[in-house]
Amino acid sequence: MAGEKADAFAGTEEQGLKLCPLTNENATALMALFPYTKPASHKGHRFTMGFGDRLGLASPGHIRALGDHDIYPVLAQQSIRELNLTHRTFADVISAAAFNVFQEGYKKGYGADGDHLKTKDEIKYALSAGCTMVTLDCSEQIDQKAVTYPQAEIDALYTALPADVRGHYEGVYLDKELPIIGRLSGEELRRIVIVFYKGIEHAIECYRYIDEIKTVPVDFELSIDETLTITTPAEHFVVGNELHDAGITPISCAPHFSGAFEKGIEYAGDLNAFAHDFVVHQEIADHFGYKLSLHSGSDKFAVFSTVGRVTKGHVHVKTAGTSWLEAMRVVSEVDPDLYRKAHKFALEHRVEAEKYYHVSTNVNDIPNIDLENDAYLPEYMNLPAARQTVHITYGLLLEQPWFRDEFFAAMAAHEEDYYAALVRHLGKHVRILTAETDV
Repeated sequence: MAGEKADAFAGTEEQGLKLCPLTNENATALMALFPYTKPASHKGHRFTMGFGDRLGLASPGHIRALGDHDIYPVLAQQSIRELNLTHRTFADVISAAAFNVFQEGYKKGYGADGDHLKTKDEIKYALSAGCTMVTLDCSEQIDQKAVTYPQAEIDALYTALPADVRGHYEGVYLDKELPIIGRLSGEELRRIVIVFYKGIEHAIECYRYIDEIKTVPVDFELSIDETLTITTPAEHFVVGNELHDAGITPISCAPHFSGAFEKGIEYAGDLNAFAHDFVVHQEIADHFGYKLSLHSGSDKFAVFSTVGRVTKGHVHVKTAGTSWLEAMRVVSEVDPDLYRKAHKFALEHRVEAEKYYHVSTNVNDIPNIDLENDAYLPEYMNLPAARQTVHITYGLLLEQPWFRDEFFAAMAAHEEDYYAALVRHLGKHVRILTAETDV
């Protein structure tokens, strides 16, 4: 880059151009000079998609997968867990997205999501790095075990609550014909309060904290999906109504929908039950003025048609690990020996990785890789048990020098193959999700 603007970058001159390393400092300079490379709020955009990029390489493929669809991408999306497993920072994630946006000449805007943040310190960290979205995970404040308590124990816990807390909930919800969900019994209300009231207080407190410290518009998403049980419409309504009464309208909310949304594999559950419940959750979201958010949205093709139809394209869908899996598919095609070593390592370390993720597939369903020829290797990325095993061990693999060095060399040599794989795979997500909304 020549001229005055180039002086903002640390680099070397070559043939009238300034060659600059892809550092965070240079990304900051790039974003200052070319504002379209800087993340921004997605408020006002109906259809948004989160694309977690654990490698810092996938955004060109994500952008291309969108095609001409009117979808606002959140290209820089990472959780603290993902940052820890990949030894990256929020600044690293945003810088990678900025460079990739510049590479593609993409000027329609993108967001940066501090995903599944749990504390004020984590929120401050994300926002100070430039995140434009906070997904607040209230799972540590939600009493997940209370859903299994006998009613007598619930009643005792409820009685022990401060009188003003009990008075508030009873005054708002008892003996009332509530929109969408109708009447709540006393037993039902007491259980909802015991399970959720601390999480609601935490959400309100964190939202107000964000309002105090933010320097740019920030999109606030509430996650109540990291729970052991399905979110009932009554629970969703109470949570939404409490935020509404506190003057808070999140940009989106992620309930725990019916069925299983495990990492890297297809939806498992009763599709009719999902559709029935999803319609009610959408009515609640419409009532309070926010979007539903579908977490672990990667590869859930069976529900995408329902999601697109019911939401009419007013929805947020998150994907992440599936982009890593597509990278591994490319490795299986271009460097079979490296894939074989990585595959065996993943099998050996799956139990260690399971402390971070809930998975239900069985490694005994994975064909012995020593009995398969190289041409078969890409098929492992089509087998649920193999996909989950490679999915959850990404952090452990990326820590291994023998893997990391060869892996990134393969990605650099075959970047267009990787982009093409993402266009095929993520493009399928987009096509099904938008089939009802684009006509």
